Amino acid sequence: MSKPYPIIELPLDWDEANLGHAQRHGVTREEIEQVVRNEPDVYQSRKNGEPIPDHYLLVGVTDAGRRVTVVVLYPVTKIRDWGEYEMEIARPITAYDTPKGK
Repeated sequence: MSKPYPIIELPLDWDEANLGHAQRHGVTREEIEQVVRNEPDVYQSRKNGEPIPDHYLLVGVTDAGRRVTVVVLYPVTKIRDWGEYEMEIARPITAYDTPKGK
């Protein structure tokens, strides 16, 4: 039995590394956060038909009605000198306009 899809909520895990990458396709940080806030549909991310562990597609709309897909990593595992820990937070990886028909 597969696990249920997570409920992705704000705040998101942002830093300089993922901010630039997430915005590479012309979607702003604010638009990404609007998609999350506006209760998107959540799907398991896949590559060659196989699920990618802990990667999800959020398909939703911005406040202005732009249809956007946001790819997130959830949950986020942080590694520190004293060990690693899992955070119940999503890290945006990329975002792009949702193809028509999706």
